[in-house]
Amino acid sequence: MPQQSPKPTLVVYGATSYTARQLLTYLESHPESSAFAFILSGRNAGRLNSVNARLKTSKEIVVCDLGDEEAVKALVNRGDVVMNLAGPYRWHNGEALVKACAESGKHYVDLCGEADWLARTVIPKYHGLAASTGAKIIPASGFDSVPSDLSVYVSLKTLQTAHPGLTLADSTSFFQVKATMSGGTVQSMVSVAELPPDQRRSGEYALCPGVKSPKPAAPSLTYFLPSPPLSSPRWASFFFMFPFNRTIVRRSQYLSALTPARTSSTESDEPIHGEGMGYAEGLDIGAGRLGSGLASFGFFLFFGLFYTSKTLRNLFLRFLPKAGEGSSLEELEKGHYTVTNVSTSKPLPFGETVQVVTKFEGDGDPGYLNTCYMLVESALSLVLPPPQGTSLPPLAKQGGVLTPSTGLGGVLVERLKLCGMVRISSEIVYSEKDKKTI
Repeated sequence: MPQQSPKPTLVVYGATSYTARQLLTYLESHPESSAFAFILSGRNAGRLNSVNARLKTSKEIVVCDLGDEEAVKALVNRGDVVMNLAGPYRWHNGEALVKACAESGKHYVDLCGEADWLARTVIPKYHGLAASTGAKIIPASGFDSVPSDLSVYVSLKTLQTAHPGLTLADSTSFFQVKATMSGGTVQSMVSVAELPPDQRRSGEYALCPGVKSPKPAAPSLTYFLPSPPLSSPRWASFFFMFPFNRTIVRRSQYLSALTPARTSSTESDEPIHGEGMGYAEGLDIGAGRLGSGLASFGFFLFFGLFYTSKTLRNLFLRFLPKAGEGSSLEELEKGHYTVTNVSTSKPLPFGETVQVVTKFEGDGDPGYLNTCYMLVESALSLVLPPPQGTSLPPLAKQGGVLTPSTGLGGVLVERLKLCGMVRISSEIVYSEKDKKTI
């Protein structure tokens, strides 16, 4: 067996997937590509060789069936961080990679949007184990749910930079997206549809052990973005990623309370959540209140039929992308998204509140191109030196099943800015004429 590279090594599992095509291109062209190595892995040797042949420089290939425990251990020990693109993760035994990383102290990132799998399997079985070995297990490190999690993180940091100790009472994010759909997304929809009904939609606090989730409210047809002085009111429809994204935001809030004492000046800049923050998301289609409500109704009708009728589901699947299918790179490059987060603080001593507006914008299709940038930068945040003036959050040194904000924090924020494909800005809004940029 070849000796392990002295450079930090990324293991790309699911390297033959549709999303991996764009991810591998980004890895090869990355400005810091000389500082790390990466391995291609998956189940099919022929397909891996085909992928390797399209790369500028041939990479090491490791064929690995996730049902072979010893092979999984050997694979994980070849690298420093595993990037798992082989979803849906419940279907494809993603647990095997999580387990091996947690046992060996290696790190793990993925594109998971499966709250029930995280709540029933990953967190109860591997959080404590990962903490004991120092492994950082960070699911949802792509479009699920980096923009949601980091928008709240950046808003809170902006607030506490100006008002130390002040926390958020409410936070709302509106998404504007131009995106496509691939067979992988369709397979994820099918995997959810085949779950028992009580496992399809996890509670808001499902990823927070010991926290009882309140009875879930019925989804709204419309969502309202609090209007800061610099803008007019906005309405949005139901955003299909909201039920999952909020579980990650809530876990960040939960883990924030467990943050150990700070040991450096950069750690002292890490924001700390308070209790009782309201959180919501919406999809802004620019159609006002009525149009947004009609869009939500259509969404609920389609997915209600998709989830409850196997006959109709199979009919719909005839017209949707198959596994491995998706849009061309040209189409993906036309995609983009903007997340506008408006957060309001708890009252100051004299009763007034502070409002923070954070923008999180990305180039490229959010689910299949920009998500690659986020996943790669998440992995590199764990193995390369942090950008100047940043350090990983205190919880990262502790390990466990973390979130993008609690495991990567400001390091990931700065890496995303530096990559040039994501723009993040945040400001406190005092009045239309008096704003303070942080």
